Amino acid sequence: MRDIFIDDDFALGGFTSGDSGIWTRESADMPPTDDYTELSRSLGVPFEHMVRPYQAGGTTVAEVSFRHGGSGIIKDNELKKTDGLVTAQRGLMLTVIAADCVPIYLADNEAAVIGLLHCGRQAAAGELLGSGISLMEKLGASAERLSMTIGHHICGSCYEVGEEVTGEFTGSFTEAELGNIFRRKDGKLYLDLAAALTYKAESYGIASDRIFRTSVCTCHGRGFYSYRRGDRGRQDLAFFMMK
Repeated sequence: MRDIFIDDDFALGGFTSGDSGIWTRESADMPPTDDYTELSRSLGVPFEHMVRPYQAGGTTVAEVSFRHGGSGIIKDNELKKTDGLVTAQRGLMLTVIAADCVPIYLADNEAAVIGLLHCGRQAAAGELLGSGISLMEKLGASAERLSMTIGHHICGSCYEVGEEVTGEFTGSFTEAELGNIFRRKDGKLYLDLAAALTYKAESYGIASDRIFRTSVCTCHGRGFYSYRRGDRGRQDLAFFMMK
């Protein structure tokens, strides 16, 4: 299944499960996976114009150019332990793997700079979003001009967490914000990653009316793979490119 929800004169962005949900090769000398091959064919973007980092659930964001083309797809990857990509080059497609985590699409049309981030629980509580915005600003973007799209991910009604997780967020959000980020139902605690990332974005200067959110939950929906639902070894892919 594939969903393209950004498609205008400036950029193309979306989210896909692929037929098999296999986006990672077993070794660097293997050919691209069938899912990447189909994505490249259908979008008309060659492998040499795609980039995928080796993600680690951290806070590292890298600026990429056509020098990085094919990384993680048809050649080995210097982008290790990297969970966000930023570029000022048109025609270079950024991609990140997700399986319930939140893909964040950032764009400054005037500066012609985009970013794509993979935000899990630690990133939502930490500084990945801030790191991405800062790197985009170094390339001429402005937080006030940025638009942010929160892509498909596990929703706040499905993402059950342990009580200890609240401690990861308490230092970064107000009590009122925490009341919307965490919710209790039937004695269980649930985390709304999109709410946390929205508060973060606003604190960095992104206007609330420039923050958009898709409505698809990877867990209770059935069109995409979900780790929490039990899809082990299968993942989705977020992609974003300036035209």
